[in-house]
Amino acid sequence: MQTSLLYSLLALLPLLVLIVLSLWRSLTLAVSVSFIVTAVLFFVWQAPVAYFLASLITALLSSLTILMIVFGAMFLYRVMDGTGYIRDISASMQQIHPAKEISFFLVAIGLTAFFEGVAGFGTPGTIVPLLLMALGFDAVLALSAVLLLNSLVGIAGAVGTPVLTGFQLPLDLPPAMVSAIYRYASIIISVAGLVLLLFILRLFRQQTGDLGYPKQIFLMYAFFVGPLILFSFFAGEFSIILAAVSMLILSALVLKQGKQPIPVKPWIPYLALIALLLLPKLLPPLDELINWEWELHNLLSTSIDATFKPLVVPLIPFVVVGLGVMWSRRSREFYLNTILKKTGSVFIILYPAIAISQLMVNSGTDRPSMVDYLSGMLQQTGSLYVLFAPLLGIVGAFITGSTTVSNLVFGAAQLQTAQNLGLDASLILSLQLCGGSLGNGICLFNIIAAATVANVSDYKQILKNNLFPAVAAGLVAGLCGWLWLQT
Repeated sequence: MQTSLLYSLLALLPLLVLIVLSLWRSLTLAVSVSFIVTAVLFFVWQAPVAYFLASLITALLSSLTILMIVFGAMFLYRVMDGTGYIRDISASMQQIHPAKEISFFLVAIGLTAFFEGVAGFGTPGTIVPLLLMALGFDAVLALSAVLLLNSLVGIAGAVGTPVLTGFQLPLDLPPAMVSAIYRYASIIISVAGLVLLLFILRLFRQQTGDLGYPKQIFLMYAFFVGPLILFSFFAGEFSIILAAVSMLILSALVLKQGKQPIPVKPWIPYLALIALLLLPKLLPPLDELINWEWELHNLLSTSIDATFKPLVVPLIPFVVVGLGVMWSRRSREFYLNTILKKTGSVFIILYPAIAISQLMVNSGTDRPSMVDYLSGMLQQTGSLYVLFAPLLGIVGAFITGSTTVSNLVFGAAQLQTAQNLGLDASLILSLQLCGGSLGNGICLFNIIAAATVANVSDYKQILKNNLFPAVAAGLVAGLCGWLWLQT
């Protein structure tokens, strides 16, 4: 028992080092020290050297995936900014409502939800903050708000990938249970999302002063979560996309002032990007093509597998649209020197952060992994487990950088715990899903990628802005689950 407690506390150490040093000093120092601590603990766990090296290889492949997104997003934005599209987009938003906060939340909620629902992979964080900055908003405010809102909409990101790949296939869940997970998660995340919205409003006031239209902002939130809950009953994996479209249409109809039409031309590149992102979902052969993967089985004679899907990430759509903009505006500036330098600087911080997660997950050879010990600690809470189930999802996303991977890592443990304690398994898995989604707001991979594209180096302030709201929303989600069980 004492040995188990010791290993549980040691398993917490990399996370504590990562969070404390990120908030106290810098993210660069935090990931470096935490990587060293995790590497030492990996061998304390008596895991073989081959597993250590295989974990580093998988971390490299994951890093390349994120770097492809960063490169593509920076390329498209630089081209659109240099050719005047961003300036025109900023002007077009004034046609809906003159108040800047209306434009801010319309873009932040609607487009974040839409890009997450269509593409996932942290895509909203590399697009939407740039649009908000073009509207004249502070970069850190834009990044913090979009990442928090992205954590609201991750429950059905990339057309349901977190549920399909994270739960349904590996756990062999029946369709009725999957439908119940979407219903529970949509209702719970809508309530927990109010916590995120309140904190974003607080950040907005701090940066811009008075907030003149709070009722309209809550109305826009209702325009999103109302359809989200409704669509979750019959269109689970499409619920985020449909809710985002509903929110944008309803907000434009209700809040638009004046009769002057909204200019569409500045938005054509982003409409083209959306079309390219949706195309594989509409054409199954194309979807099969872009899901091609390079598989590495039993790396270095270990049980670790790695996959690399270069066509799934939206690099090609970003580049195609960017080249189209250059052609239409007769531009020959590629901005490659700046983009490549930024991409290289991201890798220096990103790679050790991802390596930490891989080492924690793959440390379980002679004994349970570090991640398993973290899961076991929460399972000791017994009947109160439902209150803490979302926190496990948050930890999973913080470690791995993905709602889907958080579900893969902790889904089986959450399901087994629910069955052992006699709890509603669909509800517990929905809380894991909500937690995994909320973790998007604080996961270092999203922060690093989004901040780099926006040319922001103050990673610490973004994490500081988002850490407490994400945890608070997770606790509210757990409370919702607990109250649900009492009815």
